[in-house]
This record gives sequence, structure tokens and C-alpha cells, in this order.
Amino acid sequence: MVYLNPGRSNLGPENLDGYGISYIVFGVVYSIILYAACVYLWLQRHHPVVKMRKVGLMLLSVLVIHVFCFLVLSVYTTINGSWPCSVEYWAMNLYLPIGIGLWQAQNQQLLIVSRQQTQLIVSHATYKPLLPSHGHGVSSPRYWLWRFKLWYRSISTQGKYEGFVLIGIIIQFTVSMVVYNISRKFNGYGVVSHHTSPAMCRRGWEWIPSVVWQFLWNYFFGPYLLWKIRMIRDIYHWRLQTIIAVVAG
Repeated sequence: MVYLNPGRSNLGPENLDGYGISYIVFGVVYSIILYAACVYLWLQRHHPVVKMRKVGLMLLSVLVIHVFCFLVLSVYTTINGSWPCSVEYWAMNLYLPIGIGLWQAQNQQLLIVSRQQTQLIVSHATYKPLLPSHGHGVSSPRYWLWRFKLWYRSISTQGKYEGFVLIGIIIQFTVSMVVYNISRKFNGYGVVSHHTSPAMCRRGWEWIPSVVWQFLWNYFFGPYLLWKIRMIRDIYHWRLQTIIAVVAG
């Protein structure tokens, strides 16, 4: 039996007891099944039913989250129970939110395809005339606002959703980088907080961005999508699959 000490980093020899071996075996078997399914899905990517689901983004999001899950499963066996504080900070504040963001972006595909089909049915919504010139010069702020509206309307729904996710990831990275560099918990040149033990390093305001962004991805964007697709009916049960994916995520 291996006893972990929560007061230090627990970096030590590998834990090859029953728990450690079980974690690794489960992680390897699950990875083999998942990778085989991903390869099969990629080989079928040209099928119309699979192609409209944006397979590349779906596989990327699944693989990113799977790597994080495998590291969590193997942390007990490989490094005796816990990551170094800096590694855990970046995993929780950048890697995991990126995986969740890509997952939520892929889940929007049903809503995007539904809206595109609606635009094909409503012909006047497909062909919108350009706005007339407002008569202001190039140097006028109203001119550039008008140009921005034209540009925004020309972007597809898919591009808008992916752009919003990209903006969220950039904001997450920027906030995490600022917090990491100003806190003495992670480096010696910070200006706030104090040096602490590896266990206490995992407590404090520095971890708020990770909690906030995971809350937004899972409890704001997810329910918002569920509300938007509530009236969609499809013969492939895509809506049911999306609901399960959002709830599981």
C-alpha cells in the first residue's frame, strides 16, 4: 500500500501496486479502442452523414480531452499522485479549457447545419442586398462601422462560432499568462502572493480563471446550445447525440 503525503509534491518512485497497474491498463485499453474508432471515422469522413459533422474538429477535440484524461489516470502510477504545481496550473488553465472549447465548438455543428438549411428554404434570406453607401468619408468612424457590419454579415455561421471560441481561448491564455507571471507561487519574480508548499500552491485566487472558464464552457454555452436545438427534428438522431455530448461534457 502506498501512502501519499498531501503536504509535498509526492514526486517519487512509480506506484506499481494494484491501483497503479489498474489505472495504466484501463488507460491503454481505452486509448486503443478510442484511437481505432477515430481512425475508422476518419476513413469514413467523405460519407455525407459524417462529412457534415466536421470530423476534423470533432476528432481534435476528442483527442485533446483524451490526452488530459490519460494523464490524470497515469499521475498516480508515474509521479506518485500529483503533478508539479506549474504543470497542473497550465493543464487546468489552458490545456483543459482549450479541449472543452473545441468540444463545445464541434457541438454547435447541428445548429449551424440547421440554420444553413433554413436559409436555403427561405430564399430571400439567402440573397441580401448590400447596404447602400451612407455618404460619410473614409476617415469617419461611421464608415468603418458600416464596413464592419458588411464584413460580419458575410461570415458564415460556422466561422462566427469558431471565431468566438478562438477569442475565448486567446482571452484565457492572456489571463493565465498574466496571473502566472505576477504570482510568486509559480516563480521567483512575481509581485503578489507568497512562496508556499506544493500543496498550498493549489489554493488561492490564481486558480479562479480555470474555474470561471470551465463554468462558462459547461454551464453557459452548453445550456444555450441545448435551448437553441430544442425544436430541431432530424432523422439521424443528431439532436439526441448532441444533447448527450453536451451533458457528458
